[in-house]
Amino acid sequence: MALDDKRLVEISVQADHEAVDDLMGLFTRYCSGGAAVDERREGPNWAEQERVTVKGFVEESDEETLQKLEIALLLLSKSGVISAPSTRVLEAADWAEAWKQFFPPLPIGERFVVVPSWVEYKVPAGRLALHLDPGMAFGTGLHATTRLCLKAMESLPIAGAQVLDVGTGSGILSIAAALLGATHVEAIDVDPVCVQVTLENCERNGVASQVDVSRATLPSRARTGVEYHRGGPYDVLLINILAEIIMDMSASLPGYIKPGGICVASGILAEKSAAVQQALQEACLTVQSERVEDGWVALVATRPT
Repeated sequence: MALDDKRLVEISVQADHEAVDDLMGLFTRYCSGGAAVDERREGPNWAEQERVTVKGFVEESDEETLQKLEIALLLLSKSGVISAPSTRVLEAADWAEAWKQFFPPLPIGERFVVVPSWVEYKVPAGRLALHLDPGMAFGTGLHATTRLCLKAMESLPIAGAQVLDVGTGSGILSIAAALLGATHVEAIDVDPVCVQVTLENCERNGVASQVDVSRATLPSRARTGVEYHRGGPYDVLLINILAEIIMDMSASLPGYIKPGGICVASGILAEKSAAVQQALQEACLTVQSERVEDGWVALVATRPT
């Protein structure tokens, strides 16, 4: 089946505020098409809203994942913190439209603003605009894991650096690194859709000459059937995936980082931070700082000289 012909199932629930982080963790783990929460919650009426909408997107052909996710959501709905899930099948074009209502221009940290490609927006002075269309790739900046990475990058010596972005998604972190002055960025992902979307977003932001994009992964205990990336070492390694994958890859990370180089690891639920830190330390990386937002963690580690 061609990528453009893929159909996805949209799973939608209404959730109490306190349930949003757990839901995003669940959806991020299982939803190959990404997940979204109505980030208009950051507006002045957020505290007055009783519930917000959270959606996940799973390929229609992945019946096993759909069943597991629906069962988990139905069980969670018994507690009353979320509604029973509703589903609908989307064509690829419908999926793209479904994303747009959850994707407003979003300032992040002190330097960045994420701007949807279909929105006219005057970029504030001093901000770097990340013009994105996520297509069928995850990584818009709306989720805390991506925001944590971008905020960490603001304070890192990216200018003039060689950067590796593992699990690039929409290419947002690669584009940010290029805009911060990275000499060269390698962006890799196991999903060919993400590779194509990243290429398009790099062109959209005028950084295609600085970013090489390929379908690859790093050595780990998992068997993905995707070739291992050959390159490096790098001054900065960015890995925004999931705690379990970071731990699986941890032993290979130092080989991709120069002595004195930096690793930013995100996609980590707060309760798994200690386990990831231990895995990084066992791989001889020194954890320098921990950033926390909405129950998610990003770690900044260095390879000793």
